[in-house]
Amino acid sequence: MTRRLLRFPILCGLSAAMLTLAVACQRESPVEDLDPYVPTATIKELMLSVIDPAADVVWGAVTAVMQDDLVELAPVDEEEWEQVRHAAITLAEAANLLMVPRHVAPPGDTSFAPGVELEPEEMDALIAENRDVWQARAAALRDAVEDVLAAIDERDADGVFRLGEGIEIACEGCHSTFWYPGELIPDFPGEPSDTP
Repeated sequence: MTRRLLRFPILCGLSAAMLTLAVACQRESPVEDLDPYVPTATIKELMLSVIDPAADVVWGAVTAVMQDDLVELAPVDEEEWEQVRHAAITLAEAANLLMVPRHVAPPGDTSFAPGVELEPEEMDALIAENRDVWQARAAALRDAVEDVLAAIDERDADGVFRLGEGIEIACEGCHSTFWYPGELIPDFPGEPSDTP
């Protein structure tokens, strides 16, 4: 009986030490071990609120079309270059946000072009079935923006203009896969046709 009573404080002390160690280890754990993020925005809201405005700043900083003429533009000072850089960083991080599972649109939302675009529920299902493709498309956008960021850091307006097309290609690759996969896009005049 006495031995059991002596062992009890020792076991309590060991338990307390193990609990303290476990808590300390949890505090030092990497971010990946934290609870998953709970998104506030849908993909549509993320596009309208973050992605489209940021992309417009990047694209609009280096060129403009006025009455069918191409007018060369470029940031004129450090402040303007920093504004373009901030937009590019926002766009790159928004690509990461696309990888966080979330619904395509708010409940009850419908397609703007039924029969051409998928309905939000159809897009949700398509993304869920092809999650690896979705992640790869989002990563392609992020990578394209990182290329543009490098040109921004070099203050290379021509590079931003040229590499900005990669952002467009990444966006269209995702849209044509998950938004309007059945849409037939006609060839531009003078381009060779893919169909016989």
